[in-house]
Amino acid sequence: MTSIACVGDATTHGGRIITGSDTMDIKGRGAARMGDLVTCPEHGTNPIIQCSDMLIDTNGNGVALDGHLTACGSRVLAVESHGSID
Repeated sequence: MTSIACVGDATTHGGRIITGSDTMDIKGRGAARMGDLVTCPEHGTNPIIQCSDMLIDTNGNGVALDGHLTACGSRVLAVESHGSID
């Protein structure tokens, strides 16, 4: 199973996901999607550039999962307890 990334989850460069879906809420936190932003202490603010093609929010945006890439080369580190998909 792969965990769904949400606002507040970390990245491999020490940053955090700072934007997410207003329509897909997972345990009180918006799901991160393609184009949502992460902070990066090395490279500033960058978008998520990889998402699932099998999991989308109600607006048709692909949802980011654990390990997906950001524009600066970091990967999102989704917390397993949010939710996951097979």
